[in-house]
Amino acid sequence: MLKKYKKLFQKFLGNIYRKSLEWQRNLIKALKFFYLLAMFPIEIVGDILFLGKRFKKGKIHNPKRILIVKIDQFGDVLFSTFMLPLIKEKYPEAQIDYLINPKTEFVIKNNPHISNIYYWEDPFLHFLLGREKSNKPPIWKILKRDFDLVKTIRKENYDAVINTRAYSPSTNIFWKLLRPKNLIAFDIAEQSFLADFWVDYDLYDEEWRNYLNLLLPLGINKSKAEFKPGFFNFNEKEFMEKLPGLNKKFIVISPVSFDKERNWPVERWKEVIDFLTERNYQVVLTGLKSQENYLLSISAAVASPNLFIISDISIPGLGSVFNNAEFFIGIDSFPAHLALALNKPIICFVNEQIYFLKNFSQKKFYMDARCMIPLVDKVKIVPTTNSTSEYVISLAEELIGGEM
Repeated sequence: MLKKYKKLFQKFLGNIYRKSLEWQRNLIKALKFFYLLAMFPIEIVGDILFLGKRFKKGKIHNPKRILIVKIDQFGDVLFSTFMLPLIKEKYPEAQIDYLINPKTEFVIKNNPHISNIYYWEDPFLHFLLGREKSNKPPIWKILKRDFDLVKTIRKENYDAVINTRAYSPSTNIFWKLLRPKNLIAFDIAEQSFLADFWVDYDLYDEEWRNYLNLLLPLGINKSKAEFKPGFFNFNEKEFMEKLPGLNKKFIVISPVSFDKERNWPVERWKEVIDFLTERNYQVVLTGLKSQENYLLSISAAVASPNLFIISDISIPGLGSVFNNAEFFIGIDSFPAHLALALNKPIICFVNEQIYFLKNFSQKKFYMDARCMIPLVDKVKIVPTTNSTSEYVISLAEELIGGEM
C-alpha cells in the first residue's frame, strides 16, 4: 500500500509542473491537482476500511462474461484491443463486451472478439478542453443516461469487469455499481479499494506492460504476451472517392495533434515530404477538419502534385487509407495507433520531455502525461525536442529500402 501512496504523491507533483505547456493543459493539470487533493482523504479511509482485500489471493477461474471499461479517446480505445486476442486465447468461449465513449464506436466496430458495445459518457472527458466541439447535451442528461445504463448492465452479471484507466477520471464507484463478481483495477485508480483485484501500475514502464497486469487475475501469462491491437472497420469506397488521384505507392503522414506540444515545425515537414516526393512517392496528409489550416500550410510550402490532404473522412475510410499505405509518419496520437493496428511500419514523434516513454524520458516527477506507443520492432521513435529532418529522412530511407 505504501507503493500506491508514493505513486499518488508523484501524480500530485506532476500536476504542479507548468513549464512549456499550453494554457489548456496547464488548466487541466491544475484542476486535476485540486481534484486529487480533495479525493486523497477518501482514498486513505477506503484503504483502511477495505484493507483485507489487499491480501486476497488466487485468480478468476473460467470467466464466461467479461466487460472491458475504456472510457477514453480514439487512440486509447484502439490501443486497448491488444488485450482481446490474449483473453480469447486463454478463454475461447468467453463473451467479451466493451464499455466506451460513444464517439469512439467506429474504432472497435466489427472487431470479431467483441460481442456487445455499451456507451458511457464521462462528463470530464465529454467537456475536455482542447478537443473538437460538438453538440453536447446538458450534464444532467449525460448523468441520467449513465445511471440508466448501470441498471441495464447489472443484469448481465459479469464474471469480471476490467477498469483500464489509471489516471483521472478513473473512478471505480460506477463499475462497482455494475455488481460484477470481480472488479479489476489499477492500484492508483480512484477508489481502487473497491476493486476485488488490485494490480500494480508502474509509472516508469511501457503502458501496454501495465495493461498486462490487468490480465494477471485471469491467469494470463504476462511474459509470453505480444502487442497486437486490431482494427476491422473499413470503407474502401470512401477511400477511393476522397483520393481519386492516388494511383501509386503512397505514404501517410499525420503531422498535427490537439496538443501543440507534440507538433513539429512546418519547414521540417517540408524537407521530409520533399525527400519522399522526389523519390516518386505520393504523400497523404491526414488530420481533422479543424486542423486543416495547418495541413494547408504544409501543402503550400511543399507545392507538389504528389501531395494530398484529407481532413473530412470517416474512421472506416481513414482505416482504408492507412491499410493501403506503405508506411506511416506522424505524432503519437490516434493515427499512430491505427497504423500499428494495421501492422504498418511507423516513424513516431514523441515529446519525451512531457509524455513519458520508457528509455526516452528521464524519471522526473512532473511527467504525469504518458505516451502509449509501445517499443516494438515496427516503431521508430523520434524525440521531438531534439530531432532533425535529416534524422527522420534517414529513417524513411530505411523503410524505402526495406531494411526495417
